[in-house]
Amino acid sequence: MKRVLALPLIFLLLGAAPPIRFFSAGPEFDAATEEYRRIWEQEGARIVEALERVTGLAFPTNEIEALISQAPPMMAYDGRNLRLRAAYSPDYKRATLVHELGHRLSFLIPRRAGLDDHRLLYLFLYDAWTDLYGEAFAERMASIERRIPGTYDYDAAWAWALAMTREERQARLAALRSG
Repeated sequence: MKRVLALPLIFLLLGAAPPIRFFSAGPEFDAATEEYRRIWEQEGARIVEALERVTGLAFPTNEIEALISQAPPMMAYDGRNLRLRAAYSPDYKRATLVHELGHRLSFLIPRRAGLDDHRLLYLFLYDAWTDLYGEAFAERMASIERRIPGTYDYDAAWAWALAMTREERQARLAALRSG
């Protein structure tokens, strides 16, 4: 049974859009769930503002349900379900929350051949991290993501995106948005 650590009603009405409800997959994840909730409560408005500014897009206002467990993080393609990993450090929790919310915005951008979900995300994620937490933070988080194991080549996607300047990434993103 999932346990809910719900946001106060006033936060759902006046807080950062989109509203996020954080759920713990079990009592062992309650502390991490509370930490993600606190990050969102304290930094959500800034996170949303930074992501909207670098993408030129507005977040849909539908509520997102975020499940905290030990499963790999991901944003569902419906944009309503988010999974976050409990065991991350506080900084990597911030980075992951921004990363997954970035996917939510990237779903609004038409796909082009050769541009997968992460290459599209990386057109603006580094810049959002830099605006939020500074360049050293963005460098450190990109370095961590480059080493994510699995079948996807995160290193190649980051190398592709970071070979461009911020202005070049922004121009490419603007061209994608205009269709």
